[in-house]
Amino acid sequence: MPVFHSFITKSWNNYKTLIDRLMLDDSVNGKKNLIYWQNKLFANAITYAVPVSLLALIPSVILEIKEGHNYVALFDFFALASVSFISLNRKMSLHLRKVVVALMIIVFAIVMMAFMGSFTMGCIYLFSLSIFISLQFSDGLAYGAVGINLFICASFALILYLKAFQLPMLFNNTTLNHWIIYSVNFLFMDLVVVALIRQLLNGLDRTMIKEAFLYKELHKEVAEKNNTNELLKESEVHYKTLFFQSPLPKWIFDVESLQFLQVNEAAINSYGYTEKEFLNMMISDLHPKDHVQELIEAIESPATSGTASSYITRHIRKDGHQIDAEVRRSDIYFKGKRARLVIATDITQQINHTKTIQIKNEKLIEIAHMQSHVVRVPLANIMGLSDLIMQIAKTDAEKELFDHLDYSVKQLDKVLKSIVTNAEDILPS
Repeated sequence: MPVFHSFITKSWNNYKTLIDRLMLDDSVNGKKNLIYWQNKLFANAITYAVPVSLLALIPSVILEIKEGHNYVALFDFFALASVSFISLNRKMSLHLRKVVVALMIIVFAIVMMAFMGSFTMGCIYLFSLSIFISLQFSDGLAYGAVGINLFICASFALILYLKAFQLPMLFNNTTLNHWIIYSVNFLFMDLVVVALIRQLLNGLDRTMIKEAFLYKELHKEVAEKNNTNELLKESEVHYKTLFFQSPLPKWIFDVESLQFLQVNEAAINSYGYTEKEFLNMMISDLHPKDHVQELIEAIESPATSGTASSYITRHIRKDGHQIDAEVRRSDIYFKGKRARLVIATDITQQINHTKTIQIKNEKLIEIAHMQSHVVRVPLANIMGLSDLIMQIAKTDAEKELFDHLDYSVKQLDKVLKSIVTNAEDILPS
């Protein structure tokens, strides 16, 4: 028994593979829209219809021959063979194969009603035709199938009324009144089923189109997010490089708690604290007590671009030594917290150098003041005495001596004036 089951399963799988290879074309292997599922459904219908139809064909043919309907039995064989051949013919497009199958169903239904006199048999195939066309074609063709059924029913009603053809099985089994009653109810149900199927398929089509659009947008959004994440990763690597490898002390602290969040190696080397000690400290711990209020005001002011983003303050190293520091800051978000990035530059030497220059300038001012006021007063007195001595000189030797004295005094006055003038040009007024 397991061997037989395995044989059946293997045979069925081989049969399905063969049918799929003969029927499915590129339209079935494309994107999964409504057309894809319509073609897939047609292929599956043929897959099951061919073997199952043999189960219906064999007893039908036997009974038809027994009742003398040899031509009908022959047509049954022809119809099944034609449908199978056309459906599996890869030289024809899938759409054309659907159209030919639909036409064969129409012909078969007409033959059943005309030569077998069976309205029920004909309506089964006409009803199947409407469902098949509704599932495989557009709205217009689906409702066109209902129109075809109406035309067929009306044509047979006219034939029954006029007795136009020699169709004894039809005339003996059905009256005109019964035919009209059957036709009206059949067409009503046919129209309702077609309308429901088309409404369902149109809704599915809109849903699939919307889903495909959303999937495309989602795929685009995911691609953009992935690109953004890659840029963020690159930016993070760049930031870490600039932060940790910077020669200037840098740190990040929490604006609310003032707690250090991250420091670089330059800060550790410059201030003497270890990284662990830094992360257990607050930014106020780096400032002398008389500079804490200045720190709070700086934190409360926004770190915008321009002069407001930098200021000069004093910091305390671990060894207690105070330094002058120029602080540049900017507001950032660090691990979801509002934080501030600080770059501190030790400007102690610059300030000391500036103070030294200022002291020297003050001394120069003092010297210039002495030269212009203290030294020149006695010199002016000497110059006045020199003029008087020149007037009372008697001998030529005395006059020559006093001339040299007067010349020297005037030279000294000229030198002092030059020093004062140069000092005024160099020193600030």
